[in-house]
Amino acid sequence: MTIIGFLMVVIFACSTENIEPETGSLDIKVTIGPLCPVEPCTNSAEQTKQIYEAYNFVVSDAKTKKTVLEQKITHNGTNGLMNATSIPVGEYELDIKPKTFFSQERFPQTFKIRKNVATKLNIDIDTGIR
Repeated sequence: MTIIGFLMVVIFACSTENIEPETGSLDIKVTIGPLCPVEPCTNSAEQTKQIYEAYNFVVSDAKTKKTVLEQKITHNGTNGLMNATSIPVGEYELDIKPKTFFSQERFPQTFKIRKNVATKLNIDIDTGIR
């Protein structure tokens, strides 16, 4: 009986162990422009912030096309940023909302998430303002 008891303890211990999925993170730096038809641009900091924060990034599984994450771009005063952690390891597509005539050729973009690695992307969004 002691062997059976021992085996039951081992099986129970193994079955309650939480297995954490392998994950990585995604850091995106975004530049949007031009913001004005003529330079120098006279947009206020608040107007520039509103332009950046009008965009969302959508991260989808490259194979299933299932949306994994949708997140608004934040503005840091200079660029747009999007940071996401705990994304399961795999291949993904990055798309943008709203998509315009000028951004439709650049999106979706494929990227990979690797275990314990921050995947860094630099994205330029053309507004079409001329």
